[in-house]
Amino acid sequence: MKVDDIFEDTEFDPEYEDASQDNEIPRLNDLRKTKLTLGQINRMRLIRDVRNFEIQQDLKNVRDQYGQPAPEQNMGM
Repeated sequence: MKVDDIFEDTEFDPEYEDASQDNEIPRLNDLRKTKLTLGQINRMRLIRDVRNFEIQQDLKNVRDQYGQPAPEQNMGM
C-alpha cells in the first residue's frame, strides 16, 4: 500500500482552511503563528532591498573616507 492510496479516498473540505472566515481574535496567550499575506511578504522584500542598497551606499562612503588615498600625480614640477 502506498501513501497515495490512503489519501486518494479522503475528501477535502474546501471550507476547512478559509482564512476569510476565520473571525477568531488573537489573544495574549495564543501561541499560533499568524499567516502572512502576499502583500506583507512583498512589502518586507522591498524593505530588505532598500536596506541592502543603503548598506552598500554606507560601505562605499566608508571606503571613500577611510580607504587608501589615490596616488598623487606629479604635474611636471
